[in-house]
Amino acid sequence: MSAKAISEASGKRLLNNFLNGTAEVSHYVSVDESTSLDSLVAQHPWLKQQRLVVKPDQLIKRRGKLGLILVNADIDAVKNWISERISKNIQIGRSNGKLRNFIIEPFVPHKSEEEYYVCIHSHRNGDTILFHHEGGVEIGDVDSKALKLEIEVDETPDYNKIKTQLLKNVPEVKKDLVCKFIAQLYKVYVDLYFTYLEINPLG
Repeated sequence: MSAKAISEASGKRLLNNFLNGTAEVSHYVSVDESTSLDSLVAQHPWLKQQRLVVKPDQLIKRRGKLGLILVNADIDAVKNWISERISKNIQIGRSNGKLRNFIIEPFVPHKSEEEYYVCIHSHRNGDTILFHHEGGVEIGDVDSKALKLEIEVDETPDYNKIKTQLLKNVPEVKKDLVCKFIAQLYKVYVDLYFTYLEINPLG
């Protein structure tokens, strides 16, 4: 089965369109080498009204660890940060290339214990949902620490399985909300023929 990686912005657009109210709409803008940042701000006034997060959107893993995320910044700092990096060469491991695409989002203040991790991936016998109650930059070895729910082909996970197998460490007051989100996320995953989907952090 062939699969194609998509950008974070493309993923957010799909989830905005298909999550059906189980999560707040993600506000974001994309920036590439042809983007006029001044025009972008004029089109999206929230960029100058809110604190922001900016990062490359080029399928780069562990951007936080690599120092490739600027958080809690105003629009002027974001503009400077992008201008210092866009179209510039960067070395990551053995790979060398240019940063050409960025995504800007509102900064949402939160505590580290409010960051979750969720991942869905497909394999020969079905799908696996992984969940951990401590997401974020320091997630570490997910395979060894995340709780897992195995889903057979053509099976739909019920709320009880999600709660009992994945959400053991989530506060009781949040379980219903997180459960509904994961159930709807899995439906979108199946309906749109995803083979891998990861959200970190989920908050």
